[in-house]
Amino acid sequence: MNKIDIFSDKETYELIIDTNFQDVLELLENTKAVIIDKNVFDLYNKELKIEKDKIILIEALEDKKRPEYALEICEKLMHLNIKRKDTIVAIGGGITQDLVTFAMSILFRGIKWIWLPTTLLAQADSCIGGKSSLNFKEWKNIIGNFYPPSKIFIFTKFLSTLKDDDIRSGIGEILKVHLLSGKESTNLIIQQLNEYKTNKSILSTMIYNSLKFKNRILEIDPLDQGERLKMNYGHSFGHALESATNFGIPHGIAVNIGLDIANFIAYKIGNIKENDFNTLHELLFSNLKKEDFVNFNFETFIKALKKDKKNDSTNYNLVIPINYGEVELLSFRMDEQIENLIQEYIENFYKGKI
Repeated sequence: MNKIDIFSDKETYELIIDTNFQDVLELLENTKAVIIDKNVFDLYNKELKIEKDKIILIEALEDKKRPEYALEICEKLMHLNIKRKDTIVAIGGGITQDLVTFAMSILFRGIKWIWLPTTLLAQADSCIGGKSSLNFKEWKNIIGNFYPPSKIFIFTKFLSTLKDDDIRSGIGEILKVHLLSGKESTNLIIQQLNEYKTNKSILSTMIYNSLKFKNRILEIDPLDQGERLKMNYGHSFGHALESATNFGIPHGIAVNIGLDIANFIAYKIGNIKENDFNTLHELLFSNLKKEDFVNFNFETFIKALKKDKKNDSTNYNLVIPINYGEVELLSFRMDEQIENLIQEYIENFYKGKI
């Protein structure tokens, strides 16, 4: 069992990896409400033994990640007679976390909640930081706030029922936080991902390290004002890929490809050496499969990229490597320079996989 004290602007909270499962059963027994992803409920209800009258089921679908569904959670909690002093438990992946974070922050102006993430993407990255991101009309992740749980329990046993795409999607985010955290962490994940091919148990160590590296950033910038913006490495391009393919690429895999695009731009503008790009490219593509490369319209991609919330009216603001293992938020004019580089990347590395 590993513990990490997670920093936030409100208070430090505890994250526990692979604690005694009996502790969680007692937690579920003593809470008045459990908000849980329907798929997780179907798979694990017999083990979790949640009382029927305290269950609120979530459909973890992208089109449900909207403010109106967070308000539905609030309404269901009121029907369960939840009071401001109560602590509720939430179980699921990233979409569940986004909805619950937002709902818990507005109900009674904030009630305590305990989080059990069940996907690798949530366990290794999004579970800490306290950030919610909801979609609004055609805008992705445009509404949200910061409202961390009071405690997080991570059980890697939940990963045993995930599909390969979900595991690789989570690894995409693990790669992101390692690659932006310095040369040592970059070289570490190259070694560990190679070992993972024959030793799946190392995934628990990869999760722990990923959270440890991200927590260092939270201590510097809990509210996404500066240093934490580096966590958007790969995301501008990843979100544009998701939009252009109508979410035909899972989030973490889109980010994985987005990291490679960011690295290619860094190489082409002279920020990293060609051999460094090749090393990182080989690492990133080792987590991808041919079917991840979904065909898309380039103009639709660029239109989505221009809507990225980090941009201003005339500039793309993109997280790009400035050295091997170091990234910064850089501004580029919304002109042909970046678009031509992206097109060159697609022609050289993406289209050949379709």
